[in-house]
Amino acid sequence: MERSIQQYLDELQNDHNASVHTITAYGTDLDQFYRVLASHSGTPLAPEALTPSAVIHYVDWLGVQGYKPATVSRKLAAARSYLEFLSGQGLVDVRRFRELLRGPALGRTQPRTLSKQELDRLLLAPRKYLSPGAIRDAAILSLLYETGFRATDMVRLRVPDVDFNQAHIRRPPDRTQWLAIPESITLLQKYLSEGRPHFVRNIAENVLFLNQRGQGLSRQGLWLVVKRWAVVSELEGSLSPHTLRHSRASHMLEEGKSRREVQTLLGLSSPNAVRIHRRRFRSEDER
Repeated sequence: MERSIQQYLDELQNDHNASVHTITAYGTDLDQFYRVLASHSGTPLAPEALTPSAVIHYVDWLGVQGYKPATVSRKLAAARSYLEFLSGQGLVDVRRFRELLRGPALGRTQPRTLSKQELDRLLLAPRKYLSPGAIRDAAILSLLYETGFRATDMVRLRVPDVDFNQAHIRRPPDRTQWLAIPESITLLQKYLSEGRPHFVRNIAENVLFLNQRGQGLSRQGLWLVVKRWAVVSELEGSLSPHTLRHSRASHMLEEGKSRREVQTLLGLSSPNAVRIHRRRFRSEDER
């Protein structure tokens, strides 16, 4: 991997006339990218051995280093550009990594934490309606909170990822971990029987959550689901799928759950990553 990084930097200089400053910055960021991944895997990595879980580890690692959003965005842009280079050489499929390496919106404040009362208002709002869209959205909101899934994970879910007999669901992208979903399983069963059939256009499509065109719901579509019912619930502030993930972590800490338990549920690479949620919870408790 170190050799391919140097080849990428050489291409920046020779074919794209990148400045010395840009090459130096990208070189530093990619050296860090490689070292974090190698430390995580315990062995030097070949480009073709890169996996989404390894990249998620790097993103989580950046999240607990205290970098400014602009710095995180630059580092993720360097990694994304490098993987585009590897994709051009046929060594990786960059489509597996683009969403994972999307940088934070600059200037965004920390995500808010919903109170238990606010959460109930949001989760119950779509359950008052019988339309296929409301049935789908009720399952989405419940699952977002119960699992703490990232938006990227949610839109990757497939119907076979749900075990209705055991009330479990597999976590994308690797699908090696099963999570119990006792609170969401009934809503998912209702969606599969009464909601999803109204969206299906291709019987071979196995994406779990579909849009009106019968295609898999996008990250933007998922954001709109949360936004729509936040408005209906008359909740103030900017809400997103990450609001539910963050609220789940904060509520677990409030209930006395350990950092290790939160880490396991959220799929974080280290219990240290939970400190972000703990700091947020404490700061709100002190207001």
